[in-house]
Amino acid sequence: MTAKNLYAYTLQPVNYEISEEEQRHAQLLIWRSTNKIGTKAWAIMGVVLALSILGIILLKNYSTVFCWIAIVCVVLYFLIRKFGLEWYVKRKMNEFPVQEIKGIRLGVQPHGIVMRQKMGLQEGVGAIGWKDIYEWYNAPEFLLLNFKVKGQQGAYILPKRMDSKNFSFETIRKHLREEVGAPKEL
Repeated sequence: MTAKNLYAYTLQPVNYEISEEEQRHAQLLIWRSTNKIGTKAWAIMGVVLALSILGIILLKNYSTVFCWIAIVCVVLYFLIRKFGLEWYVKRKMNEFPVQEIKGIRLGVQPHGIVMRQKMGLQEGVGAIGWKDIYEWYNAPEFLLLNFKVKGQQGAYILPKRMDSKNFSFETIRKHLREEVGAPKEL
């Protein structure tokens, strides 16, 4: 253990500010992780394509039109599912404003993540316990923590630029692995 990381918890909270682009990027990555074409759909597309190609080879005259239509339908389904839905989701995401996140400071403590926010002349303090976090994602650009406190759901998008000696991602990962389990991949 080096002198740099002797104390793995926050002595001074760090600023937590996320731009609109970072929020949109995280939302899009989460959506992409849920929009995967399943094995069943791949199998159906493969069978339809194989039968259509066999029909083109074995059938003659106007009967092959149905085979060509089936191939076009499979290709259209794939293109719409892969590119069309993403275009639509991006368009819909831009219709709704993102929440501006400024003036918040976060810290890592043995019991959870502590949030401090100025409210007028006073400073409000809240904590998200490690046990309140029910899933987390470890993406290359950020950590996403989904939590539920007093019946309300929330999430923290923690950009990798926040990783510092005052806000150790390694400590966060250690607690999350112990309390929540392995991260979900995006």
